[in-house]
Amino acid sequence: MTRGRPEPGGAAAAAPPGAPRLQRSAVAGIGLRLVLVVPLLVWLAQTWGPHYVQAWLPWYRAVLELALPAYDVSSLELVWQRGQWRIAATFVSERLLVVHGRLLPTGASVSASTLMSHALLHPLVLVAAALAWPGLRWRARLERLLLSLPLLLLLATLDVPLALASSVVDLVSWMASPAADAASWRVDWVRVLDGGGRVALCIAAAFGAAGLHAWLRRNGLA
Repeated sequence: MTRGRPEPGGAAAAAPPGAPRLQRSAVAGIGLRLVLVVPLLVWLAQTWGPHYVQAWLPWYRAVLELALPAYDVSSLELVWQRGQWRIAATFVSERLLVVHGRLLPTGASVSASTLMSHALLHPLVLVAAALAWPGLRWRARLERLLLSLPLLLLLATLDVPLALASSVVDLVSWMASPAADAASWRVDWVRVLDGGGRVALCIAAAFGAAGLHAWLRRNGLA
């Protein structure tokens, strides 16, 4: 009986010599870079985090005005509460609103806040991923960081402003009828974020930047 030769790259093909060692070295390199990078990023977030978030406040305000067209954003600022920084906003209804059959008068004021750390998670994950990714030279890591900027804008849009908008909708609904459910896409979205979606979005954005970077390099554009 004649035995057929195994196809190149088929199930019978032997793994290239040193492949497991290369994989172990890549994982070790990722771990080492994370050990070196993450403490530095956490220190930068603690030191410069308020300044970073202050720079985003105008953008948050613009998104809030779209997410809550019936309210005016009368104030949006960082405040220190109970030992931590929070992004706090005050909203004023611009017209008469009907919520669960009850009237919310024009000029009614509603306040909401969310943790500043939510806003800091986005750059921490994107920068850590770019700096810890295996097989990249420093120029490529800088390119990856630049490609992460549009995704950072997307994360900033989907997180803090919608969390604040959700708090307003939930609070107004509860004040009008404590037994009623605040049925709103904003409330449902924030439940997803708080249930692990926030971290998942950041990781997905990091892989999205990696995929875009790889595509640009394959086509000679990076």
